[in-house]
Amino acid sequence: MKYLLTAICLLGSSLAFAECKAPAEPVMPDGAVADLATMVEGQKAVKAYVSSVEGEYLPCLEAETAAAALTDEDGAEDLAAERAAVYNAAVDKVTAVGEAFNAEIREYKAKAAQ
Repeated sequence: MKYLLTAICLLGSSLAFAECKAPAEPVMPDGAVADLATMVEGQKAVKAYVSSVEGEYLPCLEAETAAAALTDEDGAEDLAAERAAVYNAAVDKVTAVGEAFNAEIREYKAKAAQ
């Protein structure tokens, strides 16, 4: 009975993991030509993206990684490593989006200073 319950939990967990979907990357405003309203909308989109990744997507990936580490199946270590790589790539993407938006802000401010 204990094994049946464990199998059901793992099956349910694996179905839930299939739901981990990365949010769409926001459209970046062009600081060289954007007006203030466009930059503010861009900022809101970037903040929503970061919030979605940090609040939903990364926790989902963490759960996948933890569940993969708990299984005794062949290739479980490879699966855990793969999920960790996806997690790290998501963190890198969030960082890149933030840096890209900051570059557009610098460009916008440089244009406004002229």
